[in-house]
Amino acid sequence: MSNDERRRARALAARRRRRRRRIIIGVVLSVILLAVGIALCLTVFFKISAVEVTGDEVYNADQVVEASGITLGENLFLLPVNDIETQIETTLPYVETAEISRSLSGTVTVHITAAKAAATIDNGDSYTLLSASGKVLEDGVMSVGEDVLLLDTGDVLSCVPGEIIELAAEDAVTDMATALKAFADASFTGLTRLDVREHTNIKAVYQGRITLELGMASTIADKLDFVLATLSRSDQNNPEFRGTIDFTIENRAYQNAETEIPATQPASQPESTTESQTASQAETTTAAAA
Repeated sequence: MSNDERRRARALAARRRRRRRRIIIGVVLSVILLAVGIALCLTVFFKISAVEVTGDEVYNADQVVEASGITLGENLFLLPVNDIETQIETTLPYVETAEISRSLSGTVTVHITAAKAAATIDNGDSYTLLSASGKVLEDGVMSVGEDVLLLDTGDVLSCVPGEIIELAAEDAVTDMATALKAFADASFTGLTRLDVREHTNIKAVYQGRITLELGMASTIADKLDFVLATLSRSDQNNPEFRGTIDFTIENRAYQNAETEIPATQPASQPESTTESQTASQAETTTAAAA
């Protein structure tokens, strides 16, 4: 290799080394600038300057802000949104959901959706109020509204206001929420009681006189058009009917009338009374009105 070729090779190698150094220095400077930018965002910029409360006014804004634990001057992007939403919903029982949004202006908005009493558990000397999701709203209530369903749940394991009730019956809370949503979506009125103790056969009482056997909660929504049509026809044909209607089989209704035991029935014949009562119960199939 001639001297000129060696000089050209050394010059080329030197240029390559300088190019690599420039690339490395550029990458390092970019990382440093990025880190500085992030540090400034977390310490100097994007601080919370205001907290606004919107939605349903079940609590005043000060109560909501206090329950959230948000303080002015905190960094907007370090806010643990999910934890704060849960904290508000737990601390303030009549908040069904709290949704937090943030704007680059530094404002945090808390949108409140109110919880409404949908069902109640009779404790004997008081009531426990629940929302449609199974959230405990109040415990130890002395009276409830007529539009609140009386709930049969079995044993209660935990009943803390602001938290979802815990029941011994497996799936009872989920079944309750599913059934109540189905009733609400269908605008089903006239129900006075709901029994979720048996997972495979949820029961509801209509107008305090007809027990509806509805099967599994997951099937109720698909049955309600038929159920409502059947009840409408029953109310027209026999408005005083008392008893049970079995809707556990799709598009079938088996009616079983309640039978009173005569007041003059001898007390010494309990077995024959039961047999007579059973024999007199009429089981019929009711077709829904078109």
